[in-house]
Amino acid sequence: MSGRGFNPRACEGYFAGICFVSSLRSYGSLFSRFYAQWWNNGGVESSLGRTWNGHTALISGHNGVIDTIVGWDPNSSWDAFKGSVGGRHNSMRPIAGRWRDDTGMNADPTAQYYGLQVTQNEHNEFRNFLRRELLGTQGFGNAYNDPNCGELSFQYAFAPGKWMERLSSLEGNNNGQLQIISNCSDAAFHVLASFLYDWRKGNLVTELASFMNNGDEKNKNMSQGRLMQWSSQMGP
Repeated sequence: MSGRGFNPRACEGYFAGICFVSSLRSYGSLFSRFYAQWWNNGGVESSLGRTWNGHTALISGHNGVIDTIVGWDPNSSWDAFKGSVGGRHNSMRPIAGRWRDDTGMNADPTAQYYGLQVTQNEHNEFRNFLRRELLGTQGFGNAYNDPNCGELSFQYAFAPGKWMERLSSLEGNNNGQLQIISNCSDAAFHVLASFLYDWRKGNLVTELASFMNNGDEKNKNMSQGRLMQWSSQMGP
């Protein structure tokens, strides 16, 4: 079904959505989870980072097979590690981000999904956007390159809500440049939401946004575990 409880492997037709994997819960599962991602062409550094921290990425696919996985990641895994060492994820200062190929993360046994079945044209539109406008870039697509939007910069932080609130309290910040700070879950939601509105599926945006913005600090900063647990439940 659409929204929560969505299972791409059981979808007969085209689909789009989000894939979540959990942060590490036990050292005993570290190797098996890392190996599953790496074996499915996930890359050593990416697979280790996703297994350790958890991750969210956008997906598209057809007849139960995911054909594209693209996620918002720190541009430098080392900078992200240094900034969050000792469990200080919420204190990590914003750093440069980039959309990367996250192939392999769906092989992680903790993977959960949020998504919906779409038409072939909608699938092609979404997949092409992920591959051509996001992958390898440090922005959120060509729409943000419009001169009318002004000068924008995009950064990665584990707790974007905290840092965006600080920025909003500063006047004349960064010489008039607008900063957008997101983590992987927050970035994926905003990209998917723009397509859901175009597809007249605003009810799914409302469903997910209501969970994110219910006043709970952990939800505002997109706690991976809480989001995964919620998304795996059957929707109303």
